[in-house]
Amino acid sequence: MAHAERTLYQFPISHYCEKTRWNLDAKGLSFRIENLFPGAHRLVTKRLTKGARGTVPVLVDRGTVVTDSTDIALYLERGYPSAPALIPAEGPERERVLELEAYFDEMAGKHVRRWVYAKLFASGTDIEPLMFGGFPLPLRLVGHVLIPVIKRVIRSQYALTPDKVAESKVKLLEGLDRLEREIQGDPSRYLAGHSLSIADIAAASLYAPLVGAEGSPFVLRPGEVLPPEVTEMRAAVMARPAGQWLLRRYQEDRRGQARGFSARAETASG
Repeated sequence: MAHAERTLYQFPISHYCEKTRWNLDAKGLSFRIENLFPGAHRLVTKRLTKGARGTVPVLVDRGTVVTDSTDIALYLERGYPSAPALIPAEGPERERVLELEAYFDEMAGKHVRRWVYAKLFASGTDIEPLMFGGFPLPLRLVGHVLIPVIKRVIRSQYALTPDKVAESKVKLLEGLDRLEREIQGDPSRYLAGHSLSIADIAAASLYAPLVGAEGSPFVLRPGEVLPPEVTEMRAAVMARPAGQWLLRRYQEDRRGQARGFSARAETASG
């Protein structure tokens, strides 16, 4: 395959990175993936952004460096305006899409991540396969040694305190309530208009860890068991119109794009 013009620097299990992969796929753009090692990733992202940002995703598109999943989505729409358009060109519908994208980026992104990590850690779930399963053996061995340090960093960085975790559960459920209001309880509806937008991609990808939809990075692998609270949450969400909406977005929108993913994306680990 010819070298792609775009490279996405990412964590495979990050739902923010899943959001960016989906935006790239939805625009039909080829891209190469660089999976970064947690902790050491900052050496790469700081170099790419000239010290401005240490997080992923980072997209390098023909020499242009773009950070933050929302900024990447907006950049792709400006840079590649041809069909399919994921943001209306103007008017109230455009403002609606942008507002909803920002809302779900905040409500689902931060609060789903905090709540899920807290429950994984509290249950003693082995997160090594989740975090390092996609890396070659030498890096998996390094990950095994560093996992206690990485968990301490995550606890601090994501504020996994009881009050914050409880707040995040309230917030993520509040976001699901709004999703159901926006679709008027109908899982077949899009959030705005009659086609997929960056608002749908944000909500579906950032809530994906709660449902583990096929085509997402959060599907249970053989032998994996979720903590009881996560299993209960997953069942409760799947029983709601919001949960059915999340599954439909992956089945009807993401799955078709994901099938073409391996044909368009080169993957490297490092």
